[in-house]
Amino acid sequence: MQLVCHLRLNEDKERSPCLAEGHDTNRMLGARRRIFLDVLMACWGLGTWLGVNGLYVQLPLLVERLPEGWALPSSMTVAIQLANVGLIAYAAMRRLLPRAPDSPYIYILLSVGALALYLNSFLYSETAVLGGTERSVSFLALTFFAALVGCTSSVLFYPYLRHFRDVYLATYLVGEGLSGFLPSLFALIQGVGGNPECVLSSDNKTMVAVYPPARFNSTVFLILLGCLATVSLVSFSLIDNLSCFLSERVRPSEVAKEEEASTSESVCQPSWLGVLVLTACLNALTNGVLPSIQSYSCMPYGTSVYHLAVSLGSMANPVACLAGVWLKPVRARVLAAMLCASLIPLCYIISTALLSPAPPLRAETSGRVLVVSSWVLVCGVMSYGRMWVYGWARRGGATGMRACGAATQLGSALGSLALFVLVNYTPLFTQPDLCPAT
Repeated sequence: MQLVCHLRLNEDKERSPCLAEGHDTNRMLGARRRIFLDVLMACWGLGTWLGVNGLYVQLPLLVERLPEGWALPSSMTVAIQLANVGLIAYAAMRRLLPRAPDSPYIYILLSVGALALYLNSFLYSETAVLGGTERSVSFLALTFFAALVGCTSSVLFYPYLRHFRDVYLATYLVGEGLSGFLPSLFALIQGVGGNPECVLSSDNKTMVAVYPPARFNSTVFLILLGCLATVSLVSFSLIDNLSCFLSERVRPSEVAKEEEASTSESVCQPSWLGVLVLTACLNALTNGVLPSIQSYSCMPYGTSVYHLAVSLGSMANPVACLAGVWLKPVRARVLAAMLCASLIPLCYIISTALLSPAPPLRAETSGRVLVVSSWVLVCGVMSYGRMWVYGWARRGGATGMRACGAATQLGSALGSLALFVLVNYTPLFTQPDLCPAT
């Protein structure tokens, strides 16, 4: 759902850190390096999108227990988009304190993210009545703070990385990929317990849904995420303070010389309009539309199907990111063909959500396989499409990356807000009564 590899938007020489140029990455992987620093870089990168990805893969359990039900993902995507206020806050602080180093901001951000995950593990079930409707205020508020790390890392972490040799960029990106992969792996181990059973309530008048327990509950899962976030914080502290890594740092004069030598392509060309529109559309789908409707698309096939679609789809995202790092980008025509082909499973996904709670092949094994495969395929292709676009946008230098970043945020925000309204205030998406009165 989230951008596992993201953009940095505030440097003079700005290019996507998720894509290598030519064979640079191969040289980086084979260059002289300190293995301990590699490990620390990967552990630090692990904390970037850990909160967002971890909470996302926990949705199959949370939608069963929180009052929003199947509409919970749409509220969660809005909370994540609101976390982009961190970009504005950081820009304001840089203007007020232009000479302040980035490391204090990184310490604060990682600490807030870890604390939010620990608190969420115990408070996620706390609710409040707003406007006459019970809402998961605690979960959504703490999701906002956990998402601050990922949303702000794009403009904060990559500039700090430039103080180290380029060979460590690849291992940091591996850590970013793990921020999506490890929570998905934990979720697969956790399981969902199975479909609910209807039992008679204590008043002997109504039927209520009882959910079989997973191997471990959401509290344990979120504590595990908090521990990983703490590892990320400790790793950054070691990177920032250990004197044995001074030889791996880049002299400021070398960074300035590299920036002066960089060139950029003007973004005032017709081809840029198409790229920016594509960027906005891809991010509207992956960060707004698809997460909001996934519960309606998958839950009619069973809780385990929703669980598999979320976990395997989330794994496809970091795999696509790492493919963008280590493999040569495909030609534009090949990408266009891939995106056009992905429209078939995308349309199937949307149709299953709109036809919920009675989508096609609901009771068939083929239907369950088809819906999970469709989600994994669409997530993988669209994640790679975003990676390709960010690599192409490097031609525009700082201006191009800022334009691409703006299109990313605009598309994500519009997709999230539009689906929040459609899911919560229209009858298009329907959640059935699991235990209807007889």
